Amino acid sequence: MSYIELHARSAFSFLRGSSSPEHLAFTAAELQLPALALCDRDGVFGAPRFYTAAQECGIRPIVGSELTMEDGSVVPVLVQSQKGYQNLCRLLSQAKLRSPKNESSISWSELSGFAEGLICLTGDEEGPLHQALGAGDFSMAERRLDLLKNIFGTHHLFVEIQRHALRTEQWLNRRLCELAERHDLKLLATNGVLYGTPDRRTALDVFTCARNHTHLDAAGRLLEPNAERHLKGYAAMIELFSDLPHAVANTVAVANEIEFTLDNLGYQFPKFPVPAGEDMDSFLEKQVWKGAQQRYPKITERIRSQINRELALIRKLGFPGYFLIVWDLVRFCQKSNIMVQGRGSAANSAVCYSLGITAVDPIGGNLLFERFLSEGRKGWPDIDLDLPSGDRREQVIQEVYRRYGRSGAAMTANVITFRGRSAMRETAKALNLPEDVMDRFSRLYANGDFPHTLEAHDQLKQAGLPPNHPESTPFSKCIVPFMACPGTSASIRAG
Repeated sequence: MSYIELHARSAFSFLRGSSSPEHLAFTAAELQLPALALCDRDGVFGAPRFYTAAQECGIRPIVGSELTMEDGSVVPVLVQSQKGYQNLCRLLSQAKLRSPKNESSISWSELSGFAEGLICLTGDEEGPLHQALGAGDFSMAERRLDLLKNIFGTHHLFVEIQRHALRTEQWLNRRLCELAERHDLKLLATNGVLYGTPDRRTALDVFTCARNHTHLDAAGRLLEPNAERHLKGYAAMIELFSDLPHAVANTVAVANEIEFTLDNLGYQFPKFPVPAGEDMDSFLEKQVWKGAQQRYPKITERIRSQINRELALIRKLGFPGYFLIVWDLVRFCQKSNIMVQGRGSAANSAVCYSLGITAVDPIGGNLLFERFLSEGRKGWPDIDLDLPSGDRREQVIQEVYRRYGRSGAAMTANVITFRGRSAMRETAKALNLPEDVMDRFSRLYANGDFPHTLEAHDQLKQAGLPPNHPESTPFSKCIVPFMACPGTSASIRAG
């Protein structure tokens, strides 16, 4: 007697969801959901934060994504295995690299080549079946379902069904049930979650206005008709689907088929090419001792012991290739007369010092190596290289791309969130507040964030919006969640 929501979106579905991944995870835990699937639009941007929060509150995080197809429909997929995660990331990367900024599109033929390890849902109002049925084209719905079945097979494809107290739902769901029966597919109940709790619906309306460049007075049917798209527990879902209890039970069955977690990425760092007769371990050791003889006037027992201890741990953790790659990039900079300097916790490593990556002797400075690398560490060690700005830095970046190829190297970026004045202005635009009120509010606003909603009320009052104004309460409800969400243009541009 349980239910698992398998189609939830967070604020990383930029301006399509109004809850952070953390809010979704903690709300799911409060509802006693054993697991939750995060399916953000055209990416897995929120998955790391969702994973951390889910681990903290004791629910199982399931990775997924919504894929925008070439015909404009949106297909949700869940990651079942490590191979599925690799396929999803490759699929998303290819789509992003070839598409204009802020856009993504996947062809049906392309999807078939990356279907292994993925579970497909038919989606909600933007899904291929809903689009066809909404246009009254039952034969088109049949063809699209046949296409999905050919790609994913009957065991990895589920007909998604939702109930949000809408007038047209009964007819639509009847057609979906007919399609599922005719194609020997199982039904799957989801709530198509756009926010964690009902109170976040107001913020979603503001996001919808921002996405469509309009305001609440003119948005009309662009807005959600009610506040039903929040996380719901087993009791609420089984009541909604009392006539289809198997559709609720199937959510648990599907989740039990999913074995993948972010602990199991299966990533391997590129191998470093070494001379004949060498492996990466032996070649790294040779270069370290060669560098140590140049760094230290005399190799004392203390130095020998420390370097041997570090090399042993690097071998045990399987990181020799990583150190060799960084060492080789430093050598490229030195040969090209480009200033380069390793910094951060890497300065605690005698191996890094001997390889010329860092410039400070950690043994002479009594620095603790375990601050940089220890046996209990998860993931790769972090060696930061400082480079000069401008063309010289770009020269190094292009060298990395030359060596590892366009699909084998990437630049990381942070996600920028709405803050302070920008959050206030976007909220005020959606509420169609007068320009003079926005200007006064900006002048009154301090540089920090709102510590609580009441301060927003006070500042609105001082800006000229009375507390009993119809837009005062919606503003205060929207602005705090708005400030916690990714800024659309900035975050997509960075990604």
